[in-house]
Amino acid sequence: MPYTKKHKEQTRQKILQSAFQLFTTKGFDHITINEIMKNCQLTRGAFYAHFTNKASLYTESLKYAASKSKLSEFKENDISDKTWLKQLLDGYLSINHIKGVQPCPLGFLATDVVTRDPEAKLAYANAYDGMNKAIMAYAKSYTECNSDEILALTAMIIGAVAISRTLDDNKTINQLLSSCRQEAGIKLGGI
Repeated sequence: MPYTKKHKEQTRQKILQSAFQLFTTKGFDHITINEIMKNCQLTRGAFYAHFTNKASLYTESLKYAASKSKLSEFKENDISDKTWLKQLLDGYLSINHIKGVQPCPLGFLATDVVTRDPEAKLAYANAYDGMNKAIMAYAKSYTECNSDEILALTAMIIGAVAISRTLDDNKTINQLLSSCRQEAGIKLGGI
């Protein structure tokens, strides 16, 4: 009996989740298809039912992670845009995020994506563009800001996450996250 569409989609999601987790912790070059499939408790054959190669999986896992990020979630109606952005910023520039709790592909793959193929770079660029548009839409509802300010803000917070992940000194990590959080709050109307 053939697998249902729902089962196939669940399997694909499982592979994407596993791949993103491993790509963010070890990078593209240090992960094999076998490791990805072992991590999600599936066979190598299942991989080829969904993806043509590891590069295509990398691109799709980046898109998958961006679609599952906190910023892509729908804001509840009873919360203001300003409060929502404050919560997003607090979570993004936190130790939990640095440790991999709902990791952002932009901060976690910032250096790894540079050596990838054009399709992966385009997926990263699209995720970055989406982040900027979402933040701009929320911020414009309560403060004056422009695209240059939002670009500077997102570059700063993504960079803070990427750098924090390379550091071992918790005091420095906390100082970096705190100072970037303060600056980001100022740029976003005092949140």
